[in-house]
Amino acid sequence: MVTIGVTLLMIAGEFDLSVGSVVAIAAYAFAFGTLTLHSPVVAVLLALGISLLLGVVNGLIYIWSGIPSFIITLGTLYIYRGLVWLISGGQLIQTTQRLKVYEIFNGRLDTVNAIIPGANFRTSLLWLVGMTVLFQYILTRTAFGNHVFAVGGNLRGAMALGVRVKRVKVLSFMISSLLAGLTGILLFSQFRSVRVATGAGMELNAIAAAVVGGTLLTGGAGSIWGALIGALLISMLRTGVILMNIPFIPADNFEAVVGVTIVAAVILNNWLRNRA
Repeated sequence: MVTIGVTLLMIAGEFDLSVGSVVAIAAYAFAFGTLTLHSPVVAVLLALGISLLLGVVNGLIYIWSGIPSFIITLGTLYIYRGLVWLISGGQLIQTTQRLKVYEIFNGRLDTVNAIIPGANFRTSLLWLVGMTVLFQYILTRTAFGNHVFAVGGNLRGAMALGVRVKRVKVLSFMISSLLAGLTGILLFSQFRSVRVATGAGMELNAIAAAVVGGTLLTGGAGSIWGALIGALLISMLRTGVILMNIPFIPADNFEAVVGVTIVAAVILNNWLRNRA
């Protein structure tokens, strides 16, 4: 889910390295709402509302300062992770309760699983497919989507055409954080627990998935479906590394493989574009 928002933002020509920290904050907020306030609706609104606010902060800092978004969100990555420590006190939150709201976000699809032997499809898959279809439609069939591509591909040209560049950028940051917040809700619904390190490293995996899926680091090109395929390929690669038990690539150092994948994908994308 994080990959969708990161991809849209990259198409707009920007980066968000704080999404992993936003995932953790949203997961803690969702846990607080369901376990302490005992209100699923408030829990969802709280998690998504905080996530949106953090996206607004990222966007406004970028607009007001003019500092590259890579640097800004690198800073907010640590700031937001620090907020996670303040919110949680460094404590793990977990529960064995089986609330209805958890089933809505990550319950078993028993009807489908009964048809396919050994399957374990969950409602989180429906959320993923739904968000993918929605944002692919937004990117390819709406004025906002056209503006995202225009801003990322040719900023001055977009400004000359009257595109409200600042608005597009801030909205893109908000969408990225909103989907990170939804990811936090899905994760807590799945594992029934959240810790300070939740979401760490997700930003790298999301960028890798987007690049492998054809999104340019310079912006202006990419697709949500391509990013989803990229995420699946990286997941398959991770599984393959674990199953093959490669001595010089331990499972807990898979980030090195992700880094190599990003570089290789960028080189391949540039080569294909030059040939075209």
